[in-house]
Amino acid sequence: MLVTDPVHPEALELLSAAGFTVTELPETERPRLAEFVEPYHALICRTSTVVDAAVFDRAAHLKCVAIASTGYDRIDITEATKRGIAVLGLPPHNKDIDPEHDGNFVSTAEHAVLLMLAALDDLYSAAHSLKDGRWEKSYLIGTELADKTVGFFGFGRIAGLVAKRLAPFRVQLIAHDPYADKEKARNHNVKLVSFDELCAQADIISIHAPRTKETEGAFSAEVFAKMKDGVFLINTARSAILDEEALIGALKSGKVRRAALDVFHDEPNGINRELVALPNVIATPHIGGSTHEAWRRISLNAADNIIAYFKGEVKNQINP
Repeated sequence: MLVTDPVHPEALELLSAAGFTVTELPETERPRLAEFVEPYHALICRTSTVVDAAVFDRAAHLKCVAIASTGYDRIDITEATKRGIAVLGLPPHNKDIDPEHDGNFVSTAEHAVLLMLAALDDLYSAAHSLKDGRWEKSYLIGTELADKTVGFFGFGRIAGLVAKRLAPFRVQLIAHDPYADKEKARNHNVKLVSFDELCAQADIISIHAPRTKETEGAFSAEVFAKMKDGVFLINTARSAILDEEALIGALKSGKVRRAALDVFHDEPNGINRELVALPNVIATPHIGGSTHEAWRRISLNAADNIIAYFKGEVKNQINP
């Protein structure tokens, strides 16, 4: 087995105890994964690793790829499926997965709430103003979360956790997701609406959808124009859902009052620095799921998935 990203030591111990020979690929060699993959039967990776056709072409013995992350858009699922290689993760169809105790769902949900509150209160500007020796209390006036309408673009496991955590804040919750579990939405007091209704009604929009053909580029200049003036935008999901140039325009015009972003196009090296530098942007380096607790849980999930796969107990396969 080849481990391409850092995983928790307990996961490595679990795999070794199950009889696997485990090799950890140095970070400096990650871009050359295709040159190393040939002998291995399984991979464990996170979002820093790209597993594409060039890798699969050299993976003569590969049976499965386990993802220690909730997102898997760095894996070419189509190519894996063509070759009969299982991609293992924490798929939505497995109802036995508990988002409160599995994976990094809780960490990402907490980060979304953190960014939401920080954006409303302009926490970034306040903290840096004081660190720079200024006392700008009269200029730093925040916005309350109470009595606002929070709109979720996508209402899966993470959005459900965010909704649960926002309940005490006296907010109205709406969501757009054509695949949402209606009973789950009712249980969280979330009203399901159309995309146009979401844009027109929400004071705060929090993105929680995966990257798909349907969601890619969903937030365009035309869509921003339909939103309330001064809307707050939070994205802890996937950057491709946002047209970054359109977002820059909306931030400069004031249509979007403030954006808090944890994900970016072409991260980490090709990030749009104009976007990050805007004074009404709070930016974090894709750390939504990066907590000590989440790292351990999701690493153990990935190890369990591989061990189960080689026992013939396929329960968390993402591709057919």
